[in-house]
Amino acid sequence: MKGIFMKFNWGTGIFIFMALFLTAAAVFIVFAYRQNIDLVHDDYYERGVDHTNQMEIDARSAKDEALVIGFSKLLEMPVDSANLLLYRPSDSKLDIDLPLDVSQSSWAVSREDLSSGRYILDLTWYSGGLQYEVRKDVIVGSRQ
Repeated sequence: MKGIFMKFNWGTGIFIFMALFLTAAAVFIVFAYRQNIDLVHDDYYERGVDHTNQMEIDARSAKDEALVIGFSKLLEMPVDSANLLLYRPSDSKLDIDLPLDVSQSSWAVSREDLSSGRYILDLTWYSGGLQYEVRKDVIVGSRQ
């Protein structure tokens, strides 16, 4: 028994500590590498650069407190084009991007197209050459 403890000195302790530390670091790196790191948008950084333009869009769009997907009730201006984006911050594969037909008065997204969880509804429309936008959080409950 005395011979086993004689070979365990401070140098051996440092070696064991370093080996365990490097193993733990390697396990963490492999774990982190396998995580899904989808950004909210593919052009996330480019969108962040033009923050002043986004603030102007938000200021023009802030007049409407309720989100009703029907331009006849929502706006008193002619709408040139519109787009509805429902995106999942956690998984870009579940995003839904719909160009809207402005001749219709309302639009619907089928419940089967949505997964349970948080979506961000982004309604963008153009009128008179100006862009308007409304963003709202949408929580989709589980299907029962």
